[in-house]
Formats: sequence, structure tokens, C-alpha cells
Amino acid sequence: MPNLLAFDPAQFLGFIVIFARVSGVLISAPVLGDQNIPVQIKVAFAFVLSLIFFPVLAAPQVGDNPDLLDIIVLLTAEVGVGVLIGFSARLLLAGVALAGEVIGFQMGLGIASVFDPSSEAQVSLIGQIKISFALLLFVVLDGHHILIRALIMSYRHIEPGKLELSRALLDHYMGLAGMIFLVGLQIGAPLIVAMMAANFSIGLIARSVPQVNVFVVGFPFTIALGLLLLMLAFPFFIEALGALHNQLGNILDSGLRRG
Repeated sequence: MPNLLAFDPAQFLGFIVIFARVSGVLISAPVLGDQNIPVQIKVAFAFVLSLIFFPVLAAPQVGDNPDLLDIIVLLTAEVGVGVLIGFSARLLLAGVALAGEVIGFQMGLGIASVFDPSSEAQVSLIGQIKISFALLLFVVLDGHHILIRALIMSYRHIEPGKLELSRALLDHYMGLAGMIFLVGLQIGAPLIVAMMAANFSIGLIARSVPQVNVFVVGFPFTIALGLLLLMLAFPFFIEALGALHNQLGNILDSGLRRG
């Protein structure tokens, strides 16, 4: 069994290779890779996970006297594997934020935005509410455990330094990028259709009764209706997130098989 405390240079370099892949996951994964988590905690967590994996995983073979350039390329590839694992999960949650953005715009809250510390960007109020609940549910349903399990399984499909940017891998992540719009449409479709119908009704009233001030009546009505529909649709939102969470393991495994 490898012993890190022996300070064998080959074994120590193997530990650094494992640490690089774990760090890649913590860079891009939702919750674990959020910007509001201090870097010191991320580094400590990556170090502890690497210590746990090191005796279990086969130590990467780097040779007796590896070249510096080869080591840099190897570590870069390992970080890339970890980033792809975390990025896959983050892409799915991006669809939830997209649904919130569209719903907030139709409610008339598009101009109101807040600072999202996880992405360091301005997002709409409704988008921030939805993504916050999505992250909470991600933790409650052990999404972080799925990422760690995918990290372990990645060594079965992609050996250290063997990452290949194949056409199948690129097609897989292009499909994941397209899923942002699909997930956003599936989650936000009921409220989007309802708000479109409400705006259409307000437009008919404005045409039928010109004396009605649409700006005075329309904005409070759409905001109140949107909040009411959000409350009524919340159980279905949780169910949709649960179904999306159940697909996460298969999506990660499919991406690793193409690496």
C-alpha cells in the first residue's frame, strides 16, 4: 500500500496528480466550487479527499525521472478532468437560473436584480430564489456525494494523463449546453405560459377600455399573479429538480465514458 509519509518522490508526485483532479472538481462544481467558500477551505477539503483516495487508488506511474514539461501537461489534464465533472453538474443548474430569469422578466421584475455570490454576477430576484432552492436541494439529495462518486469512477474510465478531447466528448458537452434551454423551458413553461396569458389579457383590456391606465394596473397585477403562481407551482418545482437530480449520475458517467 502506498505510504505518503515515506516521502518517496514517485509516490508523492502521484499524490499531487490525484490532488490536481480533486481540485478541478472543487473549482467548477456547484456548492463546492462557489465563490463565497474561502479558498483555504477548498484547498483543505481537496487535500483531505486526496489523502483518502491515495491509499485506495492506484498511484499514477510517472516514471523515475519525469520531465518538467510532462509533469505540467499531466497536471493540467488532471485538473481538466475534474473541471469537466463539476462543470457537467453546474450546466444543469444553469437551466434553473434561466427559467427564473425569463419568469422574472415576464413578471416585470427584470430590472430588479441582486448580486449572486456563487457566480459573482447580477441575477434577477426570481432567478436567485430558484437557484438558491436548487442548491439547497442539491445538498439535501446528496448531490455532492454523486460528484465524489463520479470522481472515483473517473479513474476507471480516464487514467491519469489519458484525457482525450474526442469528438464524442465534445458532442456530449454540446448536448449538455443545449440542455440548459431544455431544463429552463421544462421548469419555467407553466409560469411562462400563464404570465403570457396574463399580459395578453391586460393588452385586450387596454384596447377595449382605453381609460384604464395599464401601467398602474398591469404591473401590480402581473407581480401579484406571478408570486401566487410561484407559490402554487413550488411543489412541482421541487419534483422537477428531483427528477433532474436523478439524471445527474448517468450524465456524469456518460461524459466520463467518452473522455
